[in-house]
Amino acid sequence: MKTTSRFTVNGLIFGGTAIWGLALVGCMMVAPGTNNPPLVAGANYIGSAQCAMCHDDVVAEFHDRTHSHLVNAGAGGFELGCESCHGAGSLHADSGGDPSLIVSSMQTCVSCHQDVQARFSMAYRHPLNEGMMTCATCHEPHGDKQSSLTSVNQSCTSCHQNLRGPHVFEHPPAAENCTNCHNPHGSPIRSMLTMSQPMLCLQCHSITNNRHGLTGANTLGTPISAAALRNCTSCHSQVHGSSADQHMRY
Repeated sequence: MKTTSRFTVNGLIFGGTAIWGLALVGCMMVAPGTNNPPLVAGANYIGSAQCAMCHDDVVAEFHDRTHSHLVNAGAGGFELGCESCHGAGSLHADSGGDPSLIVSSMQTCVSCHQDVQARFSMAYRHPLNEGMMTCATCHEPHGDKQSSLTSVNQSCTSCHQNLRGPHVFEHPPAAENCTNCHNPHGSPIRSMLTMSQPMLCLQCHSITNNRHGLTGANTLGTPISAAALRNCTSCHSQVHGSSADQHMRY
């Protein structure tokens, strides 16, 4: 009887924990169409079919894109589609496309991406809050997430052209993806690094068995100070790639 009772209690505990875990996961997952459309004062919902009268290229391709699952059902039986993120579009349509009568600002994005909004309050970030760029400067909100992953470096170097390759001596992480070292939305660390030096560099480069770890000196035998060892870019300044030095010092 005691054994049966023990297994019964354990089963109840395990079962209860499993149910609680499933409920928690269910709460964390956003169901399709549960976002609240932004408000546009005085405007009525008109449906995506009306949006397609001018934006047919966007509407026609949007049904299988990353954000397409966010659309809400309209009160009139039509799918809100575009208006799920941009707000009611009657005033925008009646005006002939006045952009001030539709919601297309950063606030549309951060209503869902609140973790990203928090990063734009950090010490080192892109100038989004100053109005010098928008989310759409780097992201295509009507596009597909998977296809955009191949163009991260192209997006970054469209502004940071001085860092664009190809270089004679490439730094593989930088050539592969800028976000290997940088968080583009903001970071408490200078240059929007994901981790402070030297720990960021030591994720790939061990100094235990090279000249820095054994002798504390460079190739000329000059002693390397502790300050330099704490900041790899004191010597290796061309971390994005070099056309002159394989060690990326200049």
